[in-house]
Amino acid sequence: MKDRFLLNYRVSGIKNLTDEVSLSFYKKTITAPIHTEEYNIKGIYGVNGSGKSAILESVNIMRSLMTDSNYLNDPMVQKNLNEIINKKISRLSISADFLVKDFFLNGSKNIYLFRYNINLIKNAAERYIIDEEKLLYKRATSRKDVLDTLIHIKDGEVIEIYNEEDDLKEYFIKKTMNLLSNSSALASYLEVMSNSDKFKNRLVSSLGMCILALNIVAENIYIYMDQSDNHINYFLGDILLGEKELDFTTIINQAKRLNANRLNIFHTNFDTVEKNAYSKYESIVKRLCNFIKIFKPELSGIDIDRKENGDMYVCSLNMVYDNYSISTEFESTGIKKLIKLFIYLDIMTKGGIVFIDELDSNLHDVYLCALLEYLMDFGRGQLCFTTHNVGPMDILKKHKKSIDFLSVDNKIYSWTSNGNYSPSKLYRTGMIEGSPFNIDSIDFIGIFDTDEED
Repeated sequence: MKDRFLLNYRVSGIKNLTDEVSLSFYKKTITAPIHTEEYNIKGIYGVNGSGKSAILESVNIMRSLMTDSNYLNDPMVQKNLNEIINKKISRLSISADFLVKDFFLNGSKNIYLFRYNINLIKNAAERYIIDEEKLLYKRATSRKDVLDTLIHIKDGEVIEIYNEEDDLKEYFIKKTMNLLSNSSALASYLEVMSNSDKFKNRLVSSLGMCILALNIVAENIYIYMDQSDNHINYFLGDILLGEKELDFTTIINQAKRLNANRLNIFHTNFDTVEKNAYSKYESIVKRLCNFIKIFKPELSGIDIDRKENGDMYVCSLNMVYDNYSISTEFESTGIKKLIKLFIYLDIMTKGGIVFIDELDSNLHDVYLCALLEYLMDFGRGQLCFTTHNVGPMDILKKHKKSIDFLSVDNKIYSWTSNGNYSPSKLYRTGMIEGSPFNIDSIDFIGIFDTDEED
C-alpha cells in the first residue's frame, strides 16, 4: 500500500443525516500483505437529497478540525456549521479509521491503524464546540480488537495522554487550558510543542510521531464540492452585512479557511500565483493542456496571460486553437469542469485521498468511464465520489467495495457481485434495496396531460 489509506468513515448529524452513515473502503479483516490498490475507488449513488453531498461536507469539517487550531474560532465557520449541522440533534459525530505506514522509520514495513473520533455540540452561547475527541491506534494486522488510546479530550479537559512524561503532559495541559473546546487536540499539540524551545524535540515521542503522521494524512485529503454546494459567497455576504468592522484581509482569510482543503489552482477567470511558484504553475498548465487535448484534439496549446501584482502574478488562461484563442471563462461547461478537476485527479494519482462531489455533472459518459478505468488501474491514491450516472457501474464493479448505494432513509447498501447481474440494470429497475427507482412512464399520467386551461 501507499503511505496512507482511509479504511472506514462514519458520520451522523449533518444536514439530513440524523443516524450514522458508515462507509467501508477495505475488507473487514486486515492481513499482510495489504493491497489497498485493489480498493482505491468508491462511487456513492443515491437519489437527490439522500445525503451524498452531506457526507463530503463532513469530511471537509473533519480535515479542517484536524489541521487548523483556529477553525472553530472563525465566525464564518460557525455560521456554516449552524446551517449544515442537523437541527434535530444539534450534534455532529465523525469517526475515521486510517491505515498509515510508519514512514518516520527508514525501511520500516509497519502499518498502523489509527481511529480518530470527534464530536461537536452547540453550547449555551449558541456556538459549536468540541464535546469529545479521541485518537486511538494499534498495529494494523494485530488480531486484538482493543485499540490503545493516544489522547482523549472530554469537555475541554485532557482525560488521557499516551506514554508522555509528566513535565510534558503538565505543559500541554497548562498551555491548552480552556482552549480544547474550540481547538482540536491534534492541531493544538503540534502548535504547542513546535513553539516551545524546551519541548519541541519531544515531537519525536510516540504520541508526537502519531499526531504528526495523522496531520500529514489530513493535509493530503482534498474535497471538490459541486458549485451548488459551495456556500462561500453566501457566508461572505452574511459576514459583510453583519460584521461591518471586519477588514478585507480578515474576510479573505476567513474564506480561505472555509475552503482550505479545496484545490483552487485553476479558475475559469484568473489565478493568483506567487512569483516563486510560477515555474511550477507553468509546468502544471502544460500537463493540463495535454489532459484537455484528449477531449479536444484540436486544442494546440494553453497560453498564460500574466500581470504583476506585488509578489504575485495574476494569471488568466487562454485556450489556443488553429484560427483563434478563447479565455477558459468562455469554454464549454464540460471543459471548464475538466480544468477544475485536473488537479484533484492529479493528486489522486500521486497518492492523495480525494473526494469529488457530482463527478459526473457536465461530463460525457464515455469520458467519465475512461477516466475511472485509468484511475482504478494506475491511481496510487484513493478516490471517493458521488454520482447519478449509472454508466460507470460496470467499470466500478470490477473492484470490491467500489459501489455504495445511499438509501432515502440514509442507510448504506454496498454492491456485492451476484452472478452475471449488472448493478446498473438492477439500480434502474429499483431492484437495489433502498433505491426507489421502480417508476414507469405511466406514473406521470395526469401530471402534464390535464384538460384544464392554464
